Amino acid sequence: MASERHARIDGTERLWQTVTLQRFLIAITVILGQVGLAATSLAEEPSALLPLAAVAGGPEESFGVVDTTTGQWYLRDPLNGETTSFFFGNPADTPFTGDWDCDGVDTPGLYRRADGFVYLRNSNTQGVADLRFFFGNPGDIPLAGDFDGDGCDTVSIYRPSEQRIYVINRLGSNNGPLGPADYSFIFGNPGDKPFAGDFDGNGVDEVGLHRESTGRVYFRFSLTAGVADRDFIYGNPGDKIIAGVWAQKGEFGSDTVGIFRPSDGNVYLRFSNTQGMADATFAYGNSKMLPVAGLFGPLPGGDLPPPPEPRLVSRFTTYFNCCQPRVKNIQLMARQVNGAVVEPWGTFDLNAYLGPRTKAKGYVPAPILLNGEGYCCDHPLNIGGGTSQFGTTIYASIFWSPYDEISHKPHSRYIARYPLGIEATLGYPTPNVVFRNDSPTPVYIRTSSTSTSVTVELWGNNGGRTVVGSHRNGRTSVTVTDSGGSSARVVTGKVTGSATYSGGGFVTVVRTISGPDGTTSESWGVRYLGS
Repeated sequence: MASERHARIDGTERLWQTVTLQRFLIAITVILGQVGLAATSLAEEPSALLPLAAVAGGPEESFGVVDTTTGQWYLRDPLNGETTSFFFGNPADTPFTGDWDCDGVDTPGLYRRADGFVYLRNSNTQGVADLRFFFGNPGDIPLAGDFDGDGCDTVSIYRPSEQRIYVINRLGSNNGPLGPADYSFIFGNPGDKPFAGDFDGNGVDEVGLHRESTGRVYFRFSLTAGVADRDFIYGNPGDKIIAGVWAQKGEFGSDTVGIFRPSDGNVYLRFSNTQGMADATFAYGNSKMLPVAGLFGPLPGGDLPPPPEPRLVSRFTTYFNCCQPRVKNIQLMARQVNGAVVEPWGTFDLNAYLGPRTKAKGYVPAPILLNGEGYCCDHPLNIGGGTSQFGTTIYASIFWSPYDEISHKPHSRYIARYPLGIEATLGYPTPNVVFRNDSPTPVYIRTSSTSTSVTVELWGNNGGRTVVGSHRNGRTSVTVTDSGGSSARVVTGKVTGSATYSGGGFVTVVRTISGPDGTTSESWGVRYLGS
């Protein structure tokens, strides 16, 4: 990888020298606009909106993330910022990248501790491994790089139990062992995490260590034992380090550090191996992911980027009297819905998700509204009575979120324990509650209940905006606990009119959603029956 990089640098240097004034000004503007990363603090919002190549002045290496719970890879194209995604590996595999077939393109590798094998693939596509071999001892960490300058990456070993690096300048034989080390040396302390890069630009990768407990980076300019030739702090404890040629400036031609911060899902790149602020910041991933870096070659793009860390979008709580049969039904429905996931652009249909409410599932007879009157308890619809409390609660959480409400039906009579106008009855197969996740981020439904309340939360990403509401003793309260950033969609609701259980009434409900793509508003009337 390192020797191939020198050939590329000659061409990109000429590209940089002939870059137009307009592109130069764009690059400088973006770099100066970055709010980056100090030794112990970060920007609150990522500010790099242009492709990495625009920031850097030309196409170079990029980064990606791998979801360690699913084996899904997300690689970012430095030219246009688009994502290419595919599956390779199993949950809990350790991902890395390298140029295994010496073609100048870095492709996936992974180490599976469950069987002790390394699996390598020669293209950035979904499929089985092109090469697999047995790797080291349990607890060893793979270290990919071109440690002899021949233009081919190999997989070496860092053994934390010894703080020893074993350099191996060839790949293992298919289905066989990795083979003996060409040489080894001691470097680092227990707990240090290794990474490789051409830190001095000489065409040969060296070894760096990242002390995650402090954020300090150490590396040597030779593959020998000794004290670090350079060390500095970059990032915060817990950050995950990568290295690559991010920019055509500063330490030109050498790999420089970047970090992925699982806690906020941002990648922070530094254009020199020195302590200081991030030169470029990108939102890319979440806490379930690990970073990779390399020259990925032409990528098809067109896939969704990695979902950001789920955040609370909306929460709503309603209250009821304890110790009634309906409470058991409410709590059972809450437990069944808890953990449901609505994929991007997908639809959640409450009745389709739950199916019929039956005694076999644990539902019990409880009062219902039948033809506008309370009824209990020998009708088939009494099985699961009271679950409209849950229907109302999930509907209110949907109402105050930015997602597309598709179907709901208010009760025929107004019941004071529910928000006026913003409530929903349930039956099977109808009435129903249905909404669409019209966002690129999954929505996670989380529920909880007590003997007197039920809560529904929607977790996803609405630009950091969070709304929390409740209805108790006839009063509705809605609070914006976090206003979020410029990408947030803002929901407002207005209810006019009045109603009572005995006298009925009519109300008008208006729901408005405003965001970067404009404003939409819908209104409807609700007529409640009286005695």
